[in-house]
Amino acid sequence: MSTFTMVTPKLTPGQISRMDEDRSVSVIAVGTLFIVLCTVAIGLRFYARYNRRLGIELDDWSALAALLFVILYCVSCVIALPFGMGKHVWAVDPTRIWRILQIGLFNALIYFTTHFFIKLSILAFYKRIFTLRILWFRWCLIAIAIYNGGWFISSFFAALFQCYPPQYFWEQQNPALAPPPAGTCGAHNAPLVISTSALNTFGDILIFALPLAMLSKIQLNRANKLSLLGVFATGAFAIIAGIIRLTSTLSAVGLGADVTWITADIYMWTAVEGGVGLICACMPTIGPLLGLAGKKISGHVMEHTTRSQAHKVHGTPRSDAGSWNAKSMVRKSTVLSSSGSYSASSDENLELKMQSPRSIIRTDEFSVGRSSRKDDTSFETDVIIGTAITSPV
Repeated sequence: MSTFTMVTPKLTPGQISRMDEDRSVSVIAVGTLFIVLCTVAIGLRFYARYNRRLGIELDDWSALAALLFVILYCVSCVIALPFGMGKHVWAVDPTRIWRILQIGLFNALIYFTTHFFIKLSILAFYKRIFTLRILWFRWCLIAIAIYNGGWFISSFFAALFQCYPPQYFWEQQNPALAPPPAGTCGAHNAPLVISTSALNTFGDILIFALPLAMLSKIQLNRANKLSLLGVFATGAFAIIAGIIRLTSTLSAVGLGADVTWITADIYMWTAVEGGVGLICACMPTIGPLLGLAGKKISGHVMEHTTRSQAHKVHGTPRSDAGSWNAKSMVRKSTVLSSSGSYSASSDENLELKMQSPRSIIRTDEFSVGRSSRKDDTSFETDVIIGTAITSPV
């Protein structure tokens, strides 16, 4: 009967003083934050599609699938904490290291799947909003889609079968197994993780750089250009998070590295990279919804200010025979034309006063959206607020 003997190296005074350090709280906080943010982003995305009477497209379903894997990744990171992930390697029970390896392989597969669906969502969105009559753009879109699919398939199966059978990846570190498991590992984990991460970041750069040339040909007002700038800034942050994750991975594979401690960095930046990437994929869809909400709030503030000024000038309206009470009505209309469809809604507030001089104070607020196709993703939404005082009736 074979026995397993664990030799524990002598700890230095510095290592002893850091035995109780733990990054579990940070891992839980980051995971929880991005579960909430991504869930809200997807919820707003689907609400925006419903609110604008648009169908659910491939980019929406891909974003929803990415959300499920973002949640799964964050939850699996928390599951790894009781086994020593986030603590210094010298403070971790060596007999439980295999559990961290098991969850680590599972997380790698989730990572590849998450980013595949995020990229698919963005590429499907590009296909829907940009014209494919421009030959170079169409071929670039196809090439990047093929690159994304090839990266996903090769990375997924290379990680899954880096050891054969796959469970040998973690079972070889489990001292409780007797006899020791049989298996082989054809690829070292470190180069595999580094190469797949670098290729993923390169794919992100390609995707976010592709539409830049197209944007110069699109006529947008300053507000919409700033909105798009915010989208690309968010995408740039996702790329930066991927680069930081890659540098953390390089630190983890160094000789004598504090692997379980550095792995917490890798897990957190992976959650940031996936979460920010998913939010960025949702911003073009939910942007008009947030902009409309802000304009409505601004319109109500202006309406309240106008009414207050009217009361100061003409006095408070009375309900006697010499005055009319304030009346309000809401009108909504839709106009169709050969160039597209136009939808308009107005909140019309009328204050009628029979005082001397008799006048009508009228405040109209219009929200106008223009669409040239049924699956409108235009950023063009205008709000017109007008106030007029007519001559005595």
